[in-house]
Amino acid sequence: MKIFRKVLFSIITFILLIITTSCRLMAGPNSASSLQVGNSTRKVTVNGLERSYILHIPPGLDISQAVPLVFVFHGGGQEPAAIQFFSGLDEVADNGHFVLVYPEGVGYTWNAGGVCCGDALANNIDEAAFVREIISDLETVISIDAKQIYATGFSNGAILAYRLACQMSDVFAAIASVAGTMIYSPCQPRQPVSVMHIHGLDDSRVPYGGGGEFNLPSAEQTIATWVDLNDCPFSATVNNPIDKITHSAYISCKAGTAVELYAIESGGHGWVSEHVYPMSETIWDFFTAHPKP
Repeated sequence: MKIFRKVLFSIITFILLIITTSCRLMAGPNSASSLQVGNSTRKVTVNGLERSYILHIPPGLDISQAVPLVFVFHGGGQEPAAIQFFSGLDEVADNGHFVLVYPEGVGYTWNAGGVCCGDALANNIDEAAFVREIISDLETVISIDAKQIYATGFSNGAILAYRLACQMSDVFAAIASVAGTMIYSPCQPRQPVSVMHIHGLDDSRVPYGGGGEFNLPSAEQTIATWVDLNDCPFSATVNNPIDKITHSAYISCKAGTAVELYAIESGGHGWVSEHVYPMSETIWDFFTAHPKP
């Protein structure tokens, strides 16, 4: 009788092991049960510091396929929910079927290099490590298309996007900066990165012509730097998609990259309203046109 019980116990244990293993496999990166459609907050630990980000999963996302990923960095002093609201990128993602990440900066600031900004700069926060940890965390629940990882941001977040393009050119295919120029130096990307820059001519916080509180380079200096880094043709194609917006595009750059500038006449320090121009959709169109080769 004791032998029978031992045999029975062994059989049951074996069956439970098979069931548990199967469940773990089913709950891997392609498991719908591990994803929450819409918004959720996730946490990661980087260099001993717990940090968080908002994850936006569009409805109907095909998790059997590798999906594009867009990082969105808030401005200095803002919460991630602020840029999530005024950028309107959630709706673009829901239509375009890509994943959005809204990370939170330390003290709501980003260490963008040079003299910017706030607590993140003062504590020399490693933002690139944070970004890489987010990607590692996401890879436990979804499959990410490594050729379609992008970054956009506003103000301090836009300045950070430039730093990441310099430091993480192996990861990011393209960035879009809104009201933020590049101060990180020296910028020595190992791979070309496509760049879109959007800036109001009347921006007093981050002046289009440079200077301001942090003595930032001008938008045109930033563009010239990336035209050189991406080995673009010297001259740009210029057009006006609507009145008061001038679009300059340097195309046919190295490895199929491009550098583009949207100068907003009378525009201040802010994200272009969708009622004025569909800038968020334009950013996504730029991204999809410039994956990594």
